[in-house]
Amino acid sequence: MVHYHNLAVFVQAWHIFFGVLGAVLNGLLILLAVFKSPKAIRSYSKLIIDFAVTDLFACLLDMFIEIRMLPSPNEASLTNVLNGFCTYFGLTTCTIGLSLFIHTLTHSLWSLLISFGYRYLILFNASLKTKHVLITLLIFYIPSLIQAATYWTNFVDRSTILPIARRVYPEYDFETEPGLLTGITNLFSVSATYAILHMTLPVTPVYITILILRRSITKKLMKSHSIMSKETKAVHAQLLKALTFQAVIPVGAWTAIYVYFAMQFGLIREVIFEYLIFSTVIFLPVFSPVTYLIYVRPFREFLFRTFCCKISPSAVEEKNRTKFYTQYNHSTTRK
Repeated sequence: MVHYHNLAVFVQAWHIFFGVLGAVLNGLLILLAVFKSPKAIRSYSKLIIDFAVTDLFACLLDMFIEIRMLPSPNEASLTNVLNGFCTYFGLTTCTIGLSLFIHTLTHSLWSLLISFGYRYLILFNASLKTKHVLITLLIFYIPSLIQAATYWTNFVDRSTILPIARRVYPEYDFETEPGLLTGITNLFSVSATYAILHMTLPVTPVYITILILRRSITKKLMKSHSIMSKETKAVHAQLLKALTFQAVIPVGAWTAIYVYFAMQFGLIREVIFEYLIFSTVIFLPVFSPVTYLIYVRPFREFLFRTFCCKISPSAVEEKNRTKFYTQYNHSTTRK
């Protein structure tokens, strides 16, 4: 029991630390994207803002609910223990918060796919209009919005889920278990099935698509490498680094999904895995803004000027280094 208590304290500190860190990074990114985006990346900045707002809410909601998930092996039920600040407000607030949190994670994954798709398309098009970007974001947001509006209705109160939790996990003393006990008694209901499928099935195809897009972008850039100017080569080298970093981000979601499936089918069963599912997912909204703060040069230089030292880049260099987010010289990319 002492071991479980120490683990619970560590996990709570983990969520608070990364939640606060992610909220600060995403809040900073929102301000930079709104007020410091140069005209050259004005269209792409809408994607950055969408990313940052989604991830900001994900970090705040993660601290608010702090989920410990206990799947029922080979059964259509699910138990959750919520240890976040939502426990002070009751079951309904916690379950709505949980539903909103999960919907931010799914939308963040879709947004990452859109981001890679955008950078692939600008290799072949001079520009993409802002309205097209916004329409695409809206279309991809609809599945997550439906999930947010319906998933929370499946959760039951402590007295309903407690008999199932005791039967599936007889080794736990739920009477003394801290946190708010809730769960779903029927995972085959329409809204629960939709939410679970939307949370799990797209992860692997989206990740594979991202890797394919990254490879295609890399090949296109390398093909034009020999005819690029020195400055353009430097721009593309930064782009490749950004793509590499972003391609690793979904690994947290991928890990969480397969840990859940392994527990749901009874392949693994340890308390650490119950915490691990959502302790790894938090990496997605925390590290995503780092990519933009480092590799979008106007943002990076503003941070250096503000927190480190004065830097005075030439206007030409700044224009070139931001160019890859919006458009490419057709004479460079088509030859």
